Amino acid sequence: MIFPDQKEVNKLDHLVGGRSSVLLPKAFRGNEMNKVLRSRFPSRSSWLTGLLIVGLILVNLLLVRQNFAMRRELTARADAVDPAAKSLKEGELVTSLAGSDINGRPYELNYSKDGRKHLLFFFSPSCRYCVQQAPLWRDMLSRVDSSRIEVLGLLSDKEDKKAVFTHADELGYFKTRTPMPLLFVGNESLARYKLIATPTTLLVSSAGNVERVWVGKWDENKMNEVAAALK
Repeated sequence: MIFPDQKEVNKLDHLVGGRSSVLLPKAFRGNEMNKVLRSRFPSRSSWLTGLLIVGLILVNLLLVRQNFAMRRELTARADAVDPAAKSLKEGELVTSLAGSDINGRPYELNYSKDGRKHLLFFFSPSCRYCVQQAPLWRDMLSRVDSSRIEVLGLLSDKEDKKAVFTHADELGYFKTRTPMPLLFVGNESLARYKLIATPTTLLVSSAGNVERVWVGKWDENKMNEVAAALK
C-alpha cells in the first residue's frame, strides 16, 4: 500500500477544510494514533515493574533494620547474662557436695578429709564446648599429681547416667593416668556453687576456699594458667 505524501495531505487539508483524515487509509490513521498514545502514556507493564522494584527496595530496607535491631537485642542479652560475672570468685568459701556416682551410689565430696586440693570439671554431654575441651582435660588428667590434687567431674543429676558414661568413656576420661570419677548433684548444689555454664573448671583448696575459676573453653592462656596453678 502506498501512503500519500505529507505535503499532499496538507494540500488536501486546505482543500477540504481540515477533513483530509477522511481521505487517509484506516491503517495509516490507526498506526499514527498508536504512536501518539504510546508516546504520551507509558505502558502498564512499565508501571508495574517500577512498583515492584520500589516494593522490593522497601522490604529489603525493613529487613536490614530488623536485623540490626535483633543484633542489638542479642548483644544486650549476652551482656546481661555473663556466666563469668555470675560464677564463683576467688576467695569464696564453699562447703562439701553430696550426690551420687555413675552407678547411683551416694557420693560426697569432703574437702577436709585428706588435705588435697580439688580440681572440679563441670560439664554436660550436650555441650559442644565441653567436647572441644575434652583433649585439654584428658591432658590435664594425665599430668596431674593425684597425691596432691583430687579430680572430680560434676554433672547435673538431671543428666542421663548411661548417656554420660558413654560420653565420658568415648572422650577417654576413664583411661587417663588419673581417671575422673563423676558426681551427679542437684539444683541446690549447682546454685550454691554458681555453676550456670559449661564447661566450668574450679580449683578449690583443702579448706574449701576457691582458688581459681575458669569459665568456658580453655584457650592457650587459660591452659597455661591451669598448668601453673596445679604445680
